[in-house]
Parts: sequence; structure tokens; C-alpha cells
Amino acid sequence: MNHNAEEPDDEAQCMDVTPLYDPRTLIMLATLLIGVMGMVLLLMERASTLGIPGVRDWAVGSMLAALAGVLIILRGVAPEWLTFTVQNTAAMLAYTFYWVGSAKHFAQQPRLHAWVVLFALAWIGQTYFTHVVDSLRGRYLSLTGYVFAASLMHAAVFVRQILRNRASHRRRSLGLYFTAFWIGFSCLVFGARWTHALLLPQHGQGMLEVSWLQALYLGTFTFGLVIVNIGFLLLVSERIRSNFEQLAMTDTLTGVRSRRALVDAASDLFRRSRRSGEPFSVLSLDLDHFKAINDQHGHQIGDHVLQAFCRRMEDTLRQSDVFGRQGGEEFILLLPATTMAQASELAERLLLAAVTSEPGLPGVTVSIGLTDWRRDDTSIDDLFNRADRALYAAKAAGRNNAQYC
Repeated sequence: MNHNAEEPDDEAQCMDVTPLYDPRTLIMLATLLIGVMGMVLLLMERASTLGIPGVRDWAVGSMLAALAGVLIILRGVAPEWLTFTVQNTAAMLAYTFYWVGSAKHFAQQPRLHAWVVLFALAWIGQTYFTHVVDSLRGRYLSLTGYVFAASLMHAAVFVRQILRNRASHRRRSLGLYFTAFWIGFSCLVFGARWTHALLLPQHGQGMLEVSWLQALYLGTFTFGLVIVNIGFLLLVSERIRSNFEQLAMTDTLTGVRSRRALVDAASDLFRRSRRSGEPFSVLSLDLDHFKAINDQHGHQIGDHVLQAFCRRMEDTLRQSDVFGRQGGEEFILLLPATTMAQASELAERLLLAAVTSEPGLPGVTVSIGLTDWRRDDTSIDDLFNRADRALYAAKAAGRNNAQYC
């Protein structure tokens, strides 16, 4: 069946734009860009030590989109089952992988069971209108309808993530808003194309038709697809940067905050208290006789002791409290909106939690120095210095106790 012999538009409906526009050239350029960006996505995912969810799905989607582009270019040369049925299948799968990849990237669960039915119906429709009943309108309605629905689901993923970020007051993401905008734009274009196919006669050679209207549709399809891939690259680069920041802010041995993260959090609390007068407290903790544990049991057991101690501390703390490792067996605890009386009560609970031993590990105790923010403090260093002096007093008082300065 020859799909290139369909009835052409009349002059009023189809203005020849051949001197300005070659659809195969446009598709070839977009295919090359999308294929390259798919490979770049894979390389970036491999370069990330912590892994980035969804990137492989995006990369597979880009490879499928590039395959679909190559098969469109081969129409009239390769068999129709390849350049129509396989091409349309690759295009539908590409947009599905894009949507699923974004859902994974933002820790959302894609619901694929019902989606398989929609995919099957669209595939049957475009195959039927290609090989059984030759209908350009039918092919447009089945293919564009599916891609439109997949794009809507894709856009919904980004809307949910934007709302989630706003609710948690997270830092704005350029990649998130950029990609969301262009996916929304693609929804409008696909919706317009589907409506056009539903309401108006469809003639010519489909995507390879040389007319001003098809040039507009094809240009927006390909341009939007390239830009969305750029958005994926932005999201990946932001996640890589976030992973590096997380590594810098996390103590690799214990998983609690690093010294840098503690200083940043303490500085924020100090500025907040200077503005509002809200109290906060600082606790300095040091494991007693930890060197003896390392000498007697070895550094590996010592590491396990530190990890177990941190778990017990975090189980005792509030979600708003900031606990981190300053170095060695020394730790800092920041207590927002906490008076010294409240901090003293918590310190007693921490002393009890510390002595709770775990099977296979030697028992430990902890000494604690406490202090709180005062209006005459000039910097966070004033609080850290007082907490250290209180800690030395706790050590001098026989260890396994808490002292205030």
C-alpha cells in the first residue's frame, strides 16, 4: 500500500514552502541532536557515583525517538511496516519512557497497568489504519492521541514535584521549571494536532507533507523534543551537584551531618535568633575513653561503635534537631527553639541512650557540655567555645555527665 499517493491538498489549504523547508532535513538534524543527548545522558548517569533515578529511561526514550526519526526519513525507501508501524511504535515508546523516567527521577510511582491497555489500543489503531484501512486521519488520531495522553501524564509528574517543592520550601530548580514549561508546551501542540486531525480533513504525505501548517507542527514537535532533552540534561546536572553537596554535608563514616553542615546550620540559627530573639542551645558531646576502645578492639570495632552511637542519638532526638560529627569521637548537637532547661532534660536522656550497648560492641559513655544563645554573643564561635569549656568541665567531673557553661 502506497501512503505517498494520498490526495494532495488544494492550493488554499496547502501552500508550497519547498524553497524554505525540507522536512527530511529538519527531522535528520533533530534526530542527530536527540541521539547525541541520549548518549550524553547515559554518560552522565555513569559518571554519578550515587546514581540518578530515571536517567536511563530518559536515555532510552531519546534513542527510541532518534530511531523513529531515522525511520521517518527512510519512508519511500524502506518497507512500510518498518517506516510506519515500527516508527510509530518507537515514537509511542519514547514518550512513555520519558514519562516513566521523570516519575522515577522525582520518586513518584508510575501507574503502568492501565497504561499498557492504552498503549495496546493506540498500537492496534495505528497498525489498522496503516495496513488494513489506509487512513491518514486514523493514524494521526491514534498516534497523536497516545502521545498527547503520555505528555499530559508527564506534565502531571512535574506539577506534583513543583507543588511538593513549594510545600517543603526547597530551593527552586531551574531544570524543573524549564522542563515543565516545555512539556506543557508540547501538550498544547499535541492537543492542537489531535484536534486538527479530528475536525479537519487530512491529506498529503503526513509528517513529510510540505505545507506551512505541517511545517509549523513538525517544527514545534522536533524543537520541543530537543528542548525537553536539554531540560533532562539540566535536571541531571542539578542532581549531580546536589549529590556532591550532600557528600560534603554528610560524614561518610556515620551518616550524620559533617562539620561544614554543622557550621552552616549553626550560623543560620544564630542569625535567626539575632532577628527574633528565639532561644537555641548547643551541646558538645565526646565519647569517653574512645582511644582505649580503638587500642583494645581495633579501629574497625571503633568505627562500629561510632555508628551505633550515632544511631542511638538520632533515635532520641527530635526531627528539627541537628546532630553531626565534628571530628574523631566529638559531636555537636544544635537544638532550635530550645531553652537551657529543655536542653538539660534532653542531655540526661542522651546520657542514658549512650550507655545502651549493642551485641558484639563494647559499651561507651559520653560527656556533654551545654550552652545556649545569649544576646551579647557576637558569633556562633562564642557558643562553640562555651560548649567546649562545659565539655572539659564534664570530663573533669568524672565523665558520663553533662555540665553547663
